[in-house]
Amino acid sequence: MAFNLSIDIAKKLNIDEKDLQRKSIRIFLERELLNLKTELLYLATKYNLKSIKSFEKTIKEGKIHENNETREDFFRWDYLERKIGKLKNLLNAL
Repeated sequence: MAFNLSIDIAKKLNIDEKDLQRKSIRIFLERELLNLKTELLYLATKYNLKSIKSFEKTIKEGKIHENNETREDFFRWDYLERKIGKLKNLLNAL
């Protein structure tokens, strides 16, 4: 059904279907990237840090107390950085 929808939209807009699909995927990936970067910025601001390495170092130095919340935030930060990297690679490949 989605395939037929893209064909229909491309015809109505008088544009190439593959171009429509490529642009749609790019917009989707860019929006996802923005959402992830926003969440990462929230964590960076929350701890006043710039990287996952500085987060780890600050915990080891005892400047941030390790608890369930900081562990969850640490793993979330790590996940976000990896996901952002994957999205950037996908965007570069388009």
